[in-house]
Amino acid sequence: MFRKSPLYVRAGLGFAALAMAMPSFAADAAAAIDDSALATLPQVTVKAAKRKPALHQQTNSGALGSRAVIDTPFSFKSVGSSEIQDRQAGILSEAVKYDASVTSISSSYGTHPATLAVRGLPLDDLNGYKVDGMANINRGVEMPLEMFDRIDVLKGLSGFMYGFGSPGGIVNYVTKRPTDKTTFSVDAGYASNNLYKEHLDVGGRLDDPRFGYRVNLVHEEGDAVSGDAKVNRTAVGVALNAQLSDDLSLDFDTLYQTRDTSGGTDIIVNAKNALPKPIDGSKRLYSNGSFTDVDYSLSTLSATYKFSPDWTGKLAYRYSDSTRRYLKDQYIISSDAGGYSDKASAEYHGYDYNDAMGTLEGKFTTGWFSHDLVLGSSYSQLNSEKSVVSPKGTVGKGNLYDPTIFSVYNIDYSGGTYGDDNIKESAVFASDTIGLGEHWSLLAGLRNEDFREETHASSTAPAVQYKARPATPTVALMYKPNKYVTVYASYVESLENGGTAPTTAVNSEQTLGPLRSKQYEVGVKAQQRNWSATAAAFRIDRGAEYTNDANVFVQSGTIRYQGLELNASVDATPNLTVDGSVMSLDSAYHDAGDGVDGNRAAGAAHYQAATQVTYRVPQVPGMFLHTGAQRIGEMAVDSGNVHTLPAYSLFDAGGGYRLHLSGGHALTFGANVSNLANKKYWTFYQENYLQPGSPRTLTFNTRYDF
Repeated sequence: MFRKSPLYVRAGLGFAALAMAMPSFAADAAAAIDDSALATLPQVTVKAAKRKPALHQQTNSGALGSRAVIDTPFSFKSVGSSEIQDRQAGILSEAVKYDASVTSISSSYGTHPATLAVRGLPLDDLNGYKVDGMANINRGVEMPLEMFDRIDVLKGLSGFMYGFGSPGGIVNYVTKRPTDKTTFSVDAGYASNNLYKEHLDVGGRLDDPRFGYRVNLVHEEGDAVSGDAKVNRTAVGVALNAQLSDDLSLDFDTLYQTRDTSGGTDIIVNAKNALPKPIDGSKRLYSNGSFTDVDYSLSTLSATYKFSPDWTGKLAYRYSDSTRRYLKDQYIISSDAGGYSDKASAEYHGYDYNDAMGTLEGKFTTGWFSHDLVLGSSYSQLNSEKSVVSPKGTVGKGNLYDPTIFSVYNIDYSGGTYGDDNIKESAVFASDTIGLGEHWSLLAGLRNEDFREETHASSTAPAVQYKARPATPTVALMYKPNKYVTVYASYVESLENGGTAPTTAVNSEQTLGPLRSKQYEVGVKAQQRNWSATAAAFRIDRGAEYTNDANVFVQSGTIRYQGLELNASVDATPNLTVDGSVMSLDSAYHDAGDGVDGNRAAGAAHYQAATQVTYRVPQVPGMFLHTGAQRIGEMAVDSGNVHTLPAYSLFDAGGGYRLHLSGGHALTFGANVSNLANKKYWTFYQENYLQPGSPRTLTFNTRYDF
């Protein structure tokens, strides 16, 4: 249940961080920072570099190995920590919202926070979100963004690179690493209605420079304006590095977060009643006594060895676990006027994930051809358990436009737990990028999987087993007229876990078997000194899942997603940067039956667009202003296309000022307002499930760099 810490706990953390900083690190930090370097920070070149998509930035693409984004035949989006800080983005959906291919589909304060759709396809919350390229449990977890250097989004199928997962793509959080120079900062933030945050970030090398560290601590507590939610969050992240020799390095990372919230009520609609009009996103819907409490941890140990300048091997092992306890409300719409039945449910879920991977990357030549080779193997095991008795019952009735708040303190799960899902996945993979002369290259890769899943619908139900041994290939042809441009065509296959029937279906919570998808994509990437751009045309054929006319959740036929996405960033003037993104998407059921053939896929907007503009004020070095906008096209709510959500637009504005102080210190102020017009809108979570969109939110932040 939500636990509120007294004010002195929050204040104590902030003062303790400041007290630690003053004697222990201020002198070191001042010595490590070059005053002349600080003096250049407000200049255009520094700020502009933070705004452009870093197409030459190295990214780890799983079985594809480490390579520059511009050299990959797939679509990527990266958002760095600098941009996240400048825009005051505290949650995943805010961090990535200016990419038109990405859509937020859930509240940050409910049972499924940090859930995205990419190219109209919801990501798999147990396979679609990685940390440093390895397994991560995202179900119920809003990751602490303060711990990460950047967020990478791979758009489209990832079967060859990462194994099982949604064909929508992959979100990869990249951990902050130890710094060569001592760095120390503290910051404090506020968000409406009454949400406060304190954050500490320290890193550097020890007296023995072979050993480095990075530590982040954060605490957040109060009342969020979205749904009048309660929040109490504490997280700590530690990254350690040991450079044992010129060739051998060891890394250990650990992350822990406890996050207690209340809110995130589902609005469940149906074909018989009219679609309700959107409500104010700040309106409270949850009952007294409802909560979502999540404890999450992750630890990774890895070793990297350079056999030669051209050959590198890596071994890594990760263990992560998560427990999610909740008592939540679901409003089941029962009339055209917004009447509903409030169904409350209590449940426990526990997950633990073991993941091991070994890779060997190397370069060599055979005659006229060059080779970039990646060989590897991986093994993972996911165990899931849930409460034996998970009560779900109607606690009362009300109207959506004037909701009745009930009390549900007497509802709780019971009877212990049972293992409801066990997944074992092993794989071997190989890829070779063959250089065919100066301009052409061919990528060929194959991943061979052994997938085994055993599920139990209840503590007394017999086991249902799924087994598959798929081979998921990828092939791509790339042409580089010069090092700044890549033109490519690619084909990739992927498998994903089958979906689970919604609670409103006849076969409620039944888990179905794996689905296969295929993707065809052609694209171009270019980066020049003052601008960068990417374009991709794609077609994804995915096995279809939907609730049929008999209210049974089934797998039948395919859904085809065809689209075009464009992204660009340009320094229009030395002080003005403009980013733009647009996606046009057609989706339709094929050979599905049940009257859905030709219908649009639920949750896939016809089009999406986003832009952001950053202006660095030349008269006030260190000051910048920021505006942004999103346009989300209409989307179907259900596979029968009975209901459609209308298109809507959202606008943001903000700014910041970095003040350089004596001794090499810096003080930064920032502010942002999201959803300036306080637009009322629905977000789509899954078929017939809606949630109120986030209302206007004001955030402030102050940061001090020692």
